[in-house]
Amino acid sequence: MKPGLATALLGVVAIAVLPAAHAQSASEWRVTPYLWAAGFDGTVGTGNGGDAALGSRVAVDFGSLADNLTAAGAMLNIGWRQGRWSAFGDWTWVKVESDAPTGLPVLFTGVEAQVKGNVVQANLGYELVGNKDGRLDAFVGARYYDLDVEMRLEGLLTGNRAIALGQRWTDAVAGVRGSTSLGAAWEAYAQFDVGAGESDLSWQAMGVVGYRFGWGTVFGGWRHLAVDVQKGDYRLDAAISGPVVGASFRF
Repeated sequence: MKPGLATALLGVVAIAVLPAAHAQSASEWRVTPYLWAAGFDGTVGTGNGGDAALGSRVAVDFGSLADNLTAAGAMLNIGWRQGRWSAFGDWTWVKVESDAPTGLPVLFTGVEAQVKGNVVQANLGYELVGNKDGRLDAFVGARYYDLDVEMRLEGLLTGNRAIALGQRWTDAVAGVRGSTSLGAAWEAYAQFDVGAGESDLSWQAMGVVGYRFGWGTVFGGWRHLAVDVQKGDYRLDAAISGPVVGASFRF
């Protein structure tokens, strides 16, 4: 495991465990594994890998999320609540692909891009309003990215080319999340946050509907993550979006 990712994961654990050490009343833990089937669109760019035929940079706009839907990998959310305070962390391993024309038909007929890596987030929240039917929290935290971008260009006259670049960066985030009962055993949950720092801007929104059992909740919904970052030859201005499904276990 890379050192930066290990540090971020330890931060997720620490932000959840430290408040619990000083708890004076019963607390609740939730462990939530889920799947995110996501596609992406936006602009992906890298340096040319020393290939003079490509120019100084390759930046390609990719289209329709619906046309480029791929399984994104494994995700895990861990949450703790004590009174009005809460802490929660999320780890996502994402792998999404898309294809597009290059805009250079004489040299290349098309390009395929892949974004792959880890997104880790840790948050501390406080309940603004709440009752037996629902609650609204505000939270602050940090989101860490460790993402590789790979572009494979299909050559007509020059042969195929592959260029790749990876970057790691961190944004501070602030947001709100809320849950409400829909009657009987149904409930809804939504979360929105905005981040900035090493990214020019990032934001995330998620909404799910779940059905409660004695042990926890089964849910399904949608997650959308947008990030705009440029670091040297690395360029990613894209939205990663798609349906989520999972189960939340309560302790």
